[in-house]
Amino acid sequence: MRFSSFFSSDIWSIAFRPFFLGAAIHALFAILVWILILFSVISSPFLVGGIQMHSYEMVFGFSRAILVGFLFTAGQNWTKSILIQGKELCFLFALWVLGRFCFLSSPAISYAALTFDLYFDILVLFYLLPAFFKKGQEHNRIIGILYSLLFFLHVLVAFSFLGAISNDWSMHFIHLSIFVILQFLLLIAGRILPFFSSVAVAGSNPRKFLTLERMIQYGGLAFLVLEFGIYFAPEFSTYAGYFCFSFSIINLVRWYFWEPWKSLRIPILWILHTGYFWLSIGFFYLGLSHLGTFPVSSAFHIFTVGAIGVFTYGMITRVSLGHTGRPIRASKLTVLGYVFLNLAVISRVFFPLWNKYREAYFVSAAFWIGAFLLFLIQYTKILINPRADLKPGPKV
Repeated sequence: MRFSSFFSSDIWSIAFRPFFLGAAIHALFAILVWILILFSVISSPFLVGGIQMHSYEMVFGFSRAILVGFLFTAGQNWTKSILIQGKELCFLFALWVLGRFCFLSSPAISYAALTFDLYFDILVLFYLLPAFFKKGQEHNRIIGILYSLLFFLHVLVAFSFLGAISNDWSMHFIHLSIFVILQFLLLIAGRILPFFSSVAVAGSNPRKFLTLERMIQYGGLAFLVLEFGIYFAPEFSTYAGYFCFSFSIINLVRWYFWEPWKSLRIPILWILHTGYFWLSIGFFYLGLSHLGTFPVSSAFHIFTVGAIGVFTYGMITRVSLGHTGRPIRASKLTVLGYVFLNLAVISRVFFPLWNKYREAYFVSAAFWIGAFLLFLIQYTKILINPRADLKPGPKV
């Protein structure tokens, strides 16, 4: 009876609750540990290099948790069915938590955790694919395909870390995983940002053009192919750079027609537009890095801290309020979190251009940790307690 009560508690009623909370806690501690390792305050406890582990955790720890929490939550609306809750959701979340102990210096713990982390992806696909491949869900099949690709890359990263394939490939596979997550952002933003703007902003007229949407969808897939290929044929980096410039312009045009300037007085909407702006210019700076005129690390952090960090922070604040029956308005502390996260992007990306590397790492980490600490202070109770409007959560 005690276990039954635990599994029926509010946190297991819908996927965003445990995964957003877990991702925020992870975001805080993963960066804290990374900075302590980077500044030699503590020795690395991992079997692989610190940069490899930092990258792995921010992709398959932080980003994947928010992605899964969102997909299962939004998927219920898209498919009009309950995808996961209760015991199954608790078990899935436990796998993600256990997976955070991958590649520790203890091989027994490391291999067990890696098994849990990969099994997590298998279960996500087990619950998502049948729902998204039903008749009438043709527009959602791309989500199942993208997550399958993310799982495949996860396997390749694991094999590379373990030495089953060349360890030199590990960061390339992690970078490709980041690019797959960017495809999710392109897709999700295209669905929600015009709608949110039209509902929340008086006089707003965000426009979508079928040709432009198709260019972004197929261009995103072409981008993945190019980035995969240049590892084997580096001479094509120049072509990839010019493609990135074009793709950046296309996304900025898309963003312009959503009229982002009209959201400036609505921070909880403005932050999403800001995340998409970082995504759009990220392609431009990646193009420069392919041409050798901009630091590769800075370009990637526009995508990771900027596009993924800022956009997902906006989403977890919005979803956590809207799906718990609360007004969708950002508090002053939430707005401060938005500012902190954008300052984290600016410091991490641009300080190194003046050879301020240590300052970039420390300042950006401080702002990042501060942003997620503010989230946890405000949203922990929201995520574990009943809805404010006392409506029941979704039931099977």
